[in-house]
Amino acid sequence: MPGGRVAAAAAVLAAAVLAAPAAQAAPERSVAGAAVRTAAVTDAAGRSYTATTVTGSVRTTLRFTFNGGPKLSRTDLDRIGARLGLGRGSLRAAPGRTARTGAAERPSATLRCDKNPSWSNANGTLAARFNCHHSTINWGFKISARVRSVITGNVNESGVSWWRNGRRMPKNAGHVVGASYHFHGTLKPVKHADHVQFQDYMTFRVNIGGRPGTGSLTWAADVTAKK
Repeated sequence: MPGGRVAAAAAVLAAAVLAAPAAQAAPERSVAGAAVRTAAVTDAAGRSYTATTVTGSVRTTLRFTFNGGPKLSRTDLDRIGARLGLGRGSLRAAPGRTARTGAAERPSATLRCDKNPSWSNANGTLAARFNCHHSTINWGFKISARVRSVITGNVNESGVSWWRNGRRMPKNAGHVVGASYHFHGTLKPVKHADHVQFQDYMTFRVNIGGRPGTGSLTWAADVTAKK
């Protein structure tokens, strides 16, 4: 695919935090349920669409921008949303101005030592474990099969950014891998009662109903480690 078309589509992608890539700005507040900012975005003449799903203290946002073609009708959006496992009305035209997203309206989840909770929605599954014996949180994320079905190439993962008690910590390494990859990493050090917020940002090429474009997936989680 010509590089100019890829660049044009990628330029309209929004992140889940301040500026691109998404996961590089700190939460607005260091309290449980802190908000996360998005970048200002452009709707690319009505060709960008987004859906956000909240499960517990985990929030994921799927976004895609077509290279060209007409705007999608509400019927078109619901048909695509059904293919992606989204509820009717969930997929909408992307806003043309700055919006807010993140875990702001949900309380911090308690992550117990050696337990392995997971949070699943239409976009994917996040799992996390507080390993109190080694003062770490181990996390893993898998893109859902339905979202993978429209991805046409590798996924470019920014790498998890995270904050402990409101303080920014060293970022995890990113990956460029196939869509079926099990993304994973370790946050350390994390101790009992630490409040941890972590998030990731991924971009990829898509083809939906014969229309090529660029997609992104952002997830953000808010947990408190407990023994």
